[in-house]
Amino acid sequence: MSKVAVITLHYIRNYGSVLQTYATQKKLELMGHKVEIIDYVRPNAEEDAMLKDGLESKHFGKNVLKSVAYVALKKIENIKRNKVCVNFLAQNVSLTRRYKDYDDLKKNPPVADVYCTGSDQTWNSEYNGGILPAYYLEFAPDGKKRVGYAVSIGMNSIKEDERAEMSNYVHKYSAISVRENRAKELLEELGYKNVEHILDPTLVLNKEEWSDMIAPRMIREKYIIIYRLNPNSEMEQFAKELSEKTGCRIVRMSYYLNHLKEQGKMIYTPTVNQFLSLINYADYVITDSFHCTAFSLNFNKEFFIFYPGKYNSRLQSVLELTGTEHRVMNNKKKYEPIDFAKVNDVLERERVKATTFIQKNF
Repeated sequence: MSKVAVITLHYIRNYGSVLQTYATQKKLELMGHKVEIIDYVRPNAEEDAMLKDGLESKHFGKNVLKSVAYVALKKIENIKRNKVCVNFLAQNVSLTRRYKDYDDLKKNPPVADVYCTGSDQTWNSEYNGGILPAYYLEFAPDGKKRVGYAVSIGMNSIKEDERAEMSNYVHKYSAISVRENRAKELLEELGYKNVEHILDPTLVLNKEEWSDMIAPRMIREKYIIIYRLNPNSEMEQFAKELSEKTGCRIVRMSYYLNHLKEQGKMIYTPTVNQFLSLINYADYVITDSFHCTAFSLNFNKEFFIFYPGKYNSRLQSVLELTGTEHRVMNNKKKYEPIDFAKVNDVLERERVKATTFIQKNF
């Protein structure tokens, strides 16, 4: 048994981030290891910084009223999101003490046998605001083993001015696995050989291993669940037509208050366990989210995907792996059924790969 310290983006307030954190810890624990998640938050992920980024992306300019309204709405949304995610982590994840900054982490790293960069977009420099040494385990004491587990880069290319620094960091790892085909290619371009492509941690756990985390059924009638992260009128029109065709009620789950005006029954910021329940008991799932797709695959749900337009690579990768890329509905109406026997065979085979990777490297 090893003691493993994992650094990941557990603090991002969305379902995917907290669920992949839990799944990483759970899988390593099932294999006999003692696990701690390092409670380090990158500088530009603090709430005020993210609000500032959101404001800049909206281009409100000198329209003070719109800016004030946007900030007020986001603060209300964040209170609920924070509560849901913090409660889940507190109940289900073993966290170290909170590190106040990278210098604190570097001077006082948690004691472990193996230091691990976990999944989520830990190596996405665009998302993280640059290459952050913390996510490359630069705080780990000399001589300690460094492993990347289902790391995500989330970009199709590495910026030219970041290649040397990233190459220097990754070559200190004894083993790296990634969750995207493209990430494997990018690391091999940097000269790191034997990168393994494995499943996202949420898929490494099978449905039975998730069963005790799924809340009881919430919607009595047959329903279509929509989980939409980006504006998409085509997705909404598709949901309307599918509802009319199947007689299923439209239900949506969302963190966003402005989705209250959209069609169907709105469940505002369900708990993490309810998020799993709403996917598990749905008759159809419509989404642009990677993790909603992952759980739809895991729970064998009839799903329809609309690419979000940015950071598509991980979605595309898992759909190609499972032979379900035909369920991408952008600019099309017809679809073929999903062969879930094939999906389940692929997932079982890939789970063996992930298990073997852990056995070899932890």
